[in-house]
Amino acid sequence: MDDRYSRQIIIPQIGSEGQKKLARSSVFVAGAGGLGSPALTYLAAAGVGRIGLIDSDTAALSNLNRQFLHNTGDIGRLKAESAGEKLSRLNNKIEIKTFSDRITKENAKNFFSGYDLILGAVDSFETRFVINKACVSLNIPYIDGGINGFSGCVLFSNPPRTPCLNCVFPPAALAVKTSAKKETQGALGTTAGITGTIEANIALLYLLDLPNPVENKLLLYDGLRMSFDLIDIKRNEKCDVCNK
Repeated sequence: MDDRYSRQIIIPQIGSEGQKKLARSSVFVAGAGGLGSPALTYLAAAGVGRIGLIDSDTAALSNLNRQFLHNTGDIGRLKAESAGEKLSRLNNKIEIKTFSDRITKENAKNFFSGYDLILGAVDSFETRFVINKACVSLNIPYIDGGINGFSGCVLFSNPPRTPCLNCVFPPAALAVKTSAKKETQGALGTTAGITGTIEANIALLYLLDLPNPVENKLLLYDGLRMSFDLIDIKRNEKCDVCNK
């Protein structure tokens, strides 16, 4: 086993067998921005054997306060290419596939099929719902993350064991609360870093078959109070996505 993982292998819950599990595992990450940067970095560094990533955007100056897979020289480059390049330099022993496409309801299942786990790192609820529906259809667990200012939230979805994203955040209810005019939300680098890192940690727990403390919970992070809360959540028996 590569010496790069020696400090992980000595962890009792991982060991050499756990490291081999990670090497055989695959994760697809939607988004290579604020949440995707830490999530992708730590999954690659941990030795997850196959990582897919998708992002249709190009790097901009306003991204650089939080999206550390990109730097000033990457402005104008496709984020998928920029992120893939950095990850390959970080760990050239794993397989990394990049896609500069936009996730749609027509192509989501094609991208996700064959992966053990999907991790969401996108800032649009519309896209998050598309990802969620595709994951439920494919029976692949989904880790969803979102941030706003100093606040972050993470959800682990794996029906029928857990609720899906639609159960917890019904699109109709969100539509009532959301202004017709989309406003740009604040994004602090530390909030994105902590939330994306939590997503990566949950992914590693799942891939290693370790107890998942966020199963049937919604994790809320508040950077102003430096607090974490786990809120009980339940499946919606009338959910039109996971209870068909």
